[in-house]
Amino acid sequence: MPIRIVAFALLALAPGADAMSPREPRSTNLPRPRDPNIAVQEELDAARRAGTLAAYDLFLARQGDHPLAETARRERAAIASGRPDCGRSPAK
Repeated sequence: MPIRIVAFALLALAPGADAMSPREPRSTNLPRPRDPNIAVQEELDAARRAGTLAAYDLFLARQGDHPLAETARRERAAIASGRPDCGRSPAK
């Protein structure tokens, strides 16, 4: 019993213990999470800039079930067949 009291007292006196008080409201001023589709689009753009089969293979290994994977597969097939611009959307 004395050990529990000592342990509780030490926790209560620990630095920052008052910050963990259940009466303190949590901050809601957190940044919104990033749209994951933007990150996938950026990965595809990086593969396009690299223009190599290895870059497309890496994209497909990481994002193979994303809707952009079909576009990446077409572009990869075009590069593999020696037609690097075939299948790509025109640049904006």
